[in-house]
Amino acid sequence: MLFAVIVFAVIPAFLILGLGLAARAVAAQRVTPRVVQYAPERGSTVLRDALLLEADRRAASAALIDLAVKRKVKIVAGSRREPIGVELASNAILTTEEVALLEVLFGPEHIPGRVRRFSSARRALGSRLRTLVFTTEHALARDGLIAERRITWPGVTLTVLAYLGMLVEVLFLVFTIVDGDWTALVMTIVAVAATVATIFVTPAWWRHFLPPSQPKREHLAGLRQYMELAEADRLRVLQSPSGALLRETDAASASTPARSPGGDEPQPDAAAEPLTRFHLHERLLPYAVLFGLEREWIAQLKLDAAVVERTNLDTVGDLLDVTTDLAAVFDAVGSLSELPAAVGDLTDGAGSVITAVSDIFDLFP
Repeated sequence: MLFAVIVFAVIPAFLILGLGLAARAVAAQRVTPRVVQYAPERGSTVLRDALLLEADRRAASAALIDLAVKRKVKIVAGSRREPIGVELASNAILTTEEVALLEVLFGPEHIPGRVRRFSSARRALGSRLRTLVFTTEHALARDGLIAERRITWPGVTLTVLAYLGMLVEVLFLVFTIVDGDWTALVMTIVAVAATVATIFVTPAWWRHFLPPSQPKREHLAGLRQYMELAEADRLRVLQSPSGALLRETDAASASTPARSPGGDEPQPDAAAEPLTRFHLHERLLPYAVLFGLEREWIAQLKLDAAVVERTNLDTVGDLLDVTTDLAAVFDAVGSLSELPAAVGDLTDGAGSVITAVSDIFDLFP
């Protein structure tokens, strides 16, 4: 009995487990950054980068936070009894992708000054969000960055083999119990555990990234490397006049550093440095959500905000409002990646319910 268990249960179980681990390694398609990057690639969008990172679950949350960072929406933290809301800025100019995101989350009517809050009709919204992901995916395919079809056959094949293996293993469990062969029983249980592990480790599908996507994915890997250093004091050590510290961002166009008399390279400005660094780090917050680093990055933004308040009192204005709002939201929700899971009904400024939309937490498999 023991020999039969090893040949027909244990060896096949570990074979398909090995294939499942190999499929997982292939699906990861890992890239190694050549250099540390301090900002997203010019022309990229959070939604497209989310798919290049295969961070589908976090895509909508990160894109919504990106709109807040760009001052196109205002995220309003409610009390414990009042859900979190989103208000469209009166002067917001939205791209086609941003309009599609807001229509998925809130419906087609975007009236400036109206606070919108989610409800719990999650099934319909889940379908719309998947459609948004597929639309973005098709755009990446048209640009030649990913293959048109996802790779599904390894996951399907290994899952079917795993379930067939479990049928065989269940029969061996019965036979070994009847025969009282405890060694064979233990080996059969080991085989069952390996087969169950195969189901969990084997990816159901993955995107096939084409060679033109390699530079973009390397850039994102370099950005992640930089952001992970935010947890240590090395973050400021990495900054330099030609690097992150004085790099102009979309949010920081008003704080361009002074140039040298020759006009070649920007020179550090003691008054502008904290403000420029704050702009940079605030812009990276959506990517912190994609990378799962939002907790550390909110803490970093709070530190930057404190420095800006001390050194730029005359120019701060409402600069810190977004950070303050998102910090309050983070304290209320516990994770910016779970932001839409914490919101309630869509309401106007007077608090009356307008329409029903839903949470987006855990919509993707």
